[in-house]
Amino acid sequence: MASFSRLLLLLSVLLPFAHSVSITSTASWNITNDPEGSVHLNGLAFQQQALSTFGDYQYVAFYSTSPKGYGHHYVNLGRRRVTPSLGDWQYFAFSDYEQTTLDEHNTISLGISGDGKIHLSFDHHDVPLNYRVSSSGVAKTIPAEWTQSAFGGSVVHSLPGSTGPWTPLTYPRFERLANGDLLMEFRIGKSGAGDSYIHRYSSSSGQWSAVGKYLQGQDNNAYINGITSQDGKLYASWTVRETPDASTNHDFYFAFSEDDGKTWKASSGTTVTKPITPSTAGIKVYTIPQSSEIINQEAQCADSKGRFHALMRDKSSGTARFYHYMRTAAGVFSKTAITVPGLSTPPYLSYRGKLASVGDTLIAILPDAPKNTVTIWGATAAGNFQDWKSLATITNMAGEPLVDHERLKSGVLSVFVRQGGPFGTRKVQVWDFGLQL
Repeated sequence: MASFSRLLLLLSVLLPFAHSVSITSTASWNITNDPEGSVHLNGLAFQQQALSTFGDYQYVAFYSTSPKGYGHHYVNLGRRRVTPSLGDWQYFAFSDYEQTTLDEHNTISLGISGDGKIHLSFDHHDVPLNYRVSSSGVAKTIPAEWTQSAFGGSVVHSLPGSTGPWTPLTYPRFERLANGDLLMEFRIGKSGAGDSYIHRYSSSSGQWSAVGKYLQGQDNNAYINGITSQDGKLYASWTVRETPDASTNHDFYFAFSEDDGKTWKASSGTTVTKPITPSTAGIKVYTIPQSSEIINQEAQCADSKGRFHALMRDKSSGTARFYHYMRTAAGVFSKTAITVPGLSTPPYLSYRGKLASVGDTLIAILPDAPKNTVTIWGATAAGNFQDWKSLATITNMAGEPLVDHERLKSGVLSVFVRQGGPFGTRKVQVWDFGLQL
């Protein structure tokens, strides 16, 4: 009887930490040949979305080389049906706008509002806004033909109905709210001296309005890990840079909003004055000195239990590590090194990862730069998000993965990646991993 009791006690300790997530299927698709050049244009961590599901279709935005060849690129938009059955990819190129700057800041961000309109912003590094939107709700009333004609007008340099400033602009991001409205966030200013703004698109009126400046530099600028809308809250986390040199990144900051960015609160729940500055009381959560090898704009997400998660790396311990930051629904923060077997120490300025949440499972999509792989790991709330389990490895990778958070809700982890290797063989890909929770 005593032995049986000890067995029951042992099971009661072990079972809560039993891992429930696994991958049941894997498939991949080549989207395009990655453009030739000295920098990446496809797949950078600060693209809030390059891959997104809306209704029965998944959409992907990417650059491909134009007929003019080296240094000339077109924005492309692809779609495929994903439910009730998987269809073939269809693509078209926006041939009326040519991207010619070999600068990895000049990526594409994709947003889809609740009225089914598809919004694109692209080709920015301290330049005026570039924005275009479909002429109708093409993600809701699906056109039979997938061509540029669905977008009607040309690129514009302001948001219809809203007020600027619109330049010098970098890092546009979109985030859809629960009611279908769409937020657009971007930096105005330059590295080491900039401010961050939010605008809101109304799905009912079809117009934009200014929510306003919410982060303000003090002869420096915030680099956000993202803006995340979940269950009526909008979350932002960031590091601050003092000069254009990435070595001057420092500290971990956090704020949340309960009215879609109009007003903001510190982690404690105390309302703070907008715009938030690095010296705003209660905003800095962790002190991390300059020269700690912090990489700006890594990753964040929020889960259905009110927890907030962020991914950043630093070498405050003496060795560079990926760290999982978590804020509980009660407002308690923790910072824990991600300790997983076989993952290389991330080199300084190497590729950034992503986080995603499904149920009580947190998924980390981590580039292993020395091994040219992207590794996928899962951790559970029952294991205090420290029971990391290897789920998959994608080989021949040389970029920063992006995640379709909407499709994850249906049990499929879709990842946008860029291969390594020479031009002509190097592909931009989408990988699908079926999840068992």
